[in-house]
Amino acid sequence: EFVTLRLENSDGCSGRLQVFYNGMWGSVCSNSMTPKTVSLACKFLGCGDRGTLETHLPYGKISGPAWLDRVECGERNNFFWQCPSTPWNPQSCDDLQDETHITCNGRWPEMPPVPKAACPNTTSCTDREKIRAVGGENGCSGRVEIWHHGSWGTVCDDSWDMQDAEVACRQLGCGPPVSALDEAAFGEGTGPIWLEQVECHGTELSLQDCWAQPGDSGACRHKEDAAVHCSGPVCPSPLPLPSLVLPFLCSCHADLTQDHPAGNRRVSLPVIICIILGALLFLFLALLALQSTRAGYR
Repeated sequence: EFVTLRLENSDGCSGRLQVFYNGMWGSVCSNSMTPKTVSLACKFLGCGDRGTLETHLPYGKISGPAWLDRVECGERNNFFWQCPSTPWNPQSCDDLQDETHITCNGRWPEMPPVPKAACPNTTSCTDREKIRAVGGENGCSGRVEIWHHGSWGTVCDDSWDMQDAEVACRQLGCGPPVSALDEAAFGEGTGPIWLEQVECHGTELSLQDCWAQPGDSGACRHKEDAAVHCSGPVCPSPLPLPSLVLPFLCSCHADLTQDHPAGNRRVSLPVIICIILGALLFLFLALLALQSTRAGYR
């Protein structure tokens, strides 16, 4: 079961401690909370090595379960999830004072400044234009890169699976996924790593709609860039084309729209086949129209 921590209602390393479990964020009750527990939570969040349990609470009580209570980390525990606690069952803290609010002694690392632009083409764009697959054959396989804060960046392969690939392929307009690849299967990217620990249900319209950790913790490297291999381009047609012809035309469209360096554009075999099929289809439709016209005159 995927679990992680966050500081809710926080603009840094101070706020309400919450745990993500069973697809939902919930509280951590402060009963029996030890200084060691707070310090391990701060370490996990990348917010230093120590922290304090706050008693003056500026936040209101949240709705939803409290997943954890009586988390008692000891000196022998080196990782937050090793600490003993009560069973992971939906419960509720006794009152607002029982919810855990901490202030850590560190701060999140800042991302290097990048040029700001709303979209890859500096105009309004959809989520589909904020993702690309790099290094594959037709834009439907390759290293997954997303556009964020004015630049292209990669996605870490931690927890990357077929549900995440399902969303990425849908967002790319490339049909169902064939495989979810890791360890920079299509080469290492450059620039920022925008997302870590992506957790999609598979029904989201874009990776931006999935839960994920910001990729600024420094825990991931480009040798862990995530990638996908999708089944192929999906291109709707305004004409009722035969089902056996449409895949060829889609593939042809994908090949024709690939970016190639100037002076190095060669016509590939799939493009030639598509041109021939297109010509034959045009001829077939022309003959069908001519036959219909003759039948009308009779």
